[in-house]
This record gives sequence, structure tokens and C-alpha cells, in this order.
Amino acid sequence: MMFKRWKEHWPTIVVFIVLVVLFVGTSFVSEVFFTGRNLKNLLRQAAALGIVSTGQTFAILIGGIDLSIGSVVSLTSCLTTGILEGQGHLLIPVICLVIAIAVLIGFLNGFMITRTGVHPLIVTLGMMSIVQGAVLVYTKAPAGSIPESFMFLAWGEVGFLPFPVFYFAAVAFLGIFVLHRTAFGRYVYATGGNEEVARLSGVKTNRVKIVVYIISAFTAALTGLFLASRMGMGDPLAGERYMLDSIVPVLIGGTSLTGGKGGLVGTLPGVFIITILSNAMNLFGVSSYWQWIVQGAIIILAVAFYWKQK
Repeated sequence: MMFKRWKEHWPTIVVFIVLVVLFVGTSFVSEVFFTGRNLKNLLRQAAALGIVSTGQTFAILIGGIDLSIGSVVSLTSCLTTGILEGQGHLLIPVICLVIAIAVLIGFLNGFMITRTGVHPLIVTLGMMSIVQGAVLVYTKAPAGSIPESFMFLAWGEVGFLPFPVFYFAAVAFLGIFVLHRTAFGRYVYATGGNEEVARLSGVKTNRVKIVVYIISAFTAALTGLFLASRMGMGDPLAGERYMLDSIVPVLIGGTSLTGGKGGLVGTLPGVFIITILSNAMNLFGVSSYWQWIVQGAIIILAVAFYWKQK
């Protein structure tokens, strides 16, 4: 029984082991890595990637993918700072507005996927192009500003921990609760595992897909708000990197591209593995071009490794 349970969860266990080894190893080879300032910076980086990867995990679990996630991050960031222009009294209405716009984009993704039967990769790629184009029409350069109170989201601290840790933790734990403690979570796994069987069992799979893409867009909006707070202005290309970056931790964590297997428990250590690797390479002065090569290699190796284990 013990061996069976270990075998069932071994991909997640392996990811946690890799994370611990990477953290300890980097601490030994770099004097700067384990300093308080660098660790706080690392946690802030992990928050942005972790929140957006949470939504991507839901999308991949149903056998889909969301390539529009990065453009939604950019849109949210630019609209927030562009409308606010430092006016604190507009903060809550603007946050509600940009989240509503993101949710609408997620709904449209899910609606088109379920109504047309076109693969999610194509639909979300097209949506990415539309949204990113709209962002560049709105502004072609970093613009806008935020009130001082909004800076707490990215730069505030609670005790010795950066506030983004709690922001990320709230999103992650809510996602884990939904996936493992609600009927909707079971429907997500059922839809990704075998959509036809799930449908015949009474699961409204189309509705599940639409909600999942709304969740994905919602987490992208939360990430965009965080980046707006961190940078103090909206960058039309701020979310570009997250189109692919949000996929890497999900795959490292063992979530299958075909859906139905994996989850956020694996994605979370995957987020920190990528963040630590990126942080270490920056500390060692590794070119961003080489970092892209490393990231591409990680994607191929992770997919090949888990595919081979099927």
C-alpha cells in the first residue's frame, strides 16, 4: 500500500527533491543567493510567475492551453496604470474594471473553443494576437502611474516576509482547494482524463471548459495588477514572457499536456525551480539568450520524461 501511494505521487516527490537540491546547491556556489535581499527579490519573482501558472495549470488539466495569458497580463497592467494616473480614489473601480475585462476575455476563449471545436492552442493564439494588438494601440511605450497605496501589493512587507508571498499563497491555496475539495475540481480532472466519458456521466464539459478559461484569465489579471504595482507603470510588453513561462512550471510539476493528470501541488515547486534557476543565472551574469535556451531544454526534457513514464 505504501509503495503504491509513493508510486502514485512520485513525480511530485521528485520535483520537490530537485527544488531542495537546487536551493542548497545554489546557496553553496553563490554568496549573494542566500542573502535576505536576494531571497525577498526571489519571492517577488516567484509570486508573479506562480499566480499566472496557477491559471495555466487549470487550462492544461482539461487538455487545453492558454496562450493569451501573457497578453491579458499586459492589458491589465497598462489599463490599470493608464486609467489610474496616480489617482487613489479610482483604485477599487479600476481594479474591478480590468478584472471584468479579463474575465470577459476568458469567457470568449472558452465559448469559442466549445462552440467551434477549434483546438485551444489556435483559439488562444488568435486571442493573444487580438489582445496584444489592442494593448499596442492603447500605448506603445510604458505609461501611466499608480497611487502610493497600491505599491504595497508588490513592495509591502508583513513582518520579514514580502506581501506578494501572501498574495501568491492565497491564489495557490484557493486553486488547490478548488481542484481537490470541490465537485468542480473533480469535473476538471474528469474532463481532461476522458471528455466523452465525463460527458456521458453527466458532467457539463463545455461549461467546465468555459469556467476554466475564465479562471486562467482571472489569474492573468491578478498578475497584471501585481506587475503594475511592482513597476509603477504599465508596460505593453510586460506579459509577453508569461505566454510560455507560465507553461514551464506546469510541465515540470508533472501535469500532463493531454490533461487529467497532475495539478497545482506539482506546479508550485516547479515555479520555484524556474525562479531559482533564473535568479542564479542572473547572479552569475548568464545572458538572457542562454536563459531562453535553458528554458527550452527544460520544456523538452520535462515533457519527454513524463511522457516516457506513461
